[in-house]
Amino acid sequence: MNENKSKLIPFGIILGASLIIVAVIVGYVINYVKTYDNAIITVSGVATKELKSDDVKWRSNISEQAGPATADLKSGSAAMQSDLNAVLAYFEKNGVATSDITVSPLVVNPVYQTQNGVVTGKFYGGMSGTLSGYDLSQDILVESSNVDGVTKLAQDASQYFVSQGMVFTSQNPEYYISNTTLDGIRSGMLAEALSDAKARALSITEGVGASVGNLRSSSIGVTQITPVNSTQVSDYGYYDTTSIEKLITYLVHATFTMK
Repeated sequence: MNENKSKLIPFGIILGASLIIVAVIVGYVINYVKTYDNAIITVSGVATKELKSDDVKWRSNISEQAGPATADLKSGSAAMQSDLNAVLAYFEKNGVATSDITVSPLVVNPVYQTQNGVVTGKFYGGMSGTLSGYDLSQDILVESSNVDGVTKLAQDASQYFVSQGMVFTSQNPEYYISNTTLDGIRSGMLAEALSDAKARALSITEGVGASVGNLRSSSIGVTQITPVNSTQVSDYGYYDTTSIEKLITYLVHATFTMK
């Protein structure tokens, strides 16, 4: 009997030790799961960079009016061609490459005189009216990397063509950061924004006596491209086209475990 008891003692020791080890492992797993599921912190990080626009778009328009006769329309078309040649020559003289210019097709709208006034375009509704002439117009688009040169041209062109007796209208230039430039800075700025997010997480957790663990997940927020020193932002992202000098802002949302 004593011999049987002596044989059971080592077995009991092994069994007890195994139960202790299992309890420790289960406790660690439970603690790990609780930590993984609950002890997290989510923060946002930002990275900013000032850049000068390297693409510009500038739209302008020339127009003429012609009488109702075929001969008048032909002379109006010839006048439009003469105006267009003058515009293209002026642009070339001021450093705009031919490849940077897109000329839209000539648009001809008939103008009808009615008892109540003037109607431009096609005449609908069965009302009586007399063709009084034509409005002729043509759009010109300049797309260039010569931002300063095109800006100066846009400032001076209207005054010049008005002095030549031409009907020339100009829109404000639109300024952009090229995709090549944005692609070149995106990775570095996103890394900077993620580093900023971790620094924010560290600052917050230090205040509660905790520490930051591993990165659990991250996502890229909206991109803001605004004028420098501007407060313009949007929940859906913002892209300013009115300013040459721009501020690029990348936003990153990051979740870290806490220890």
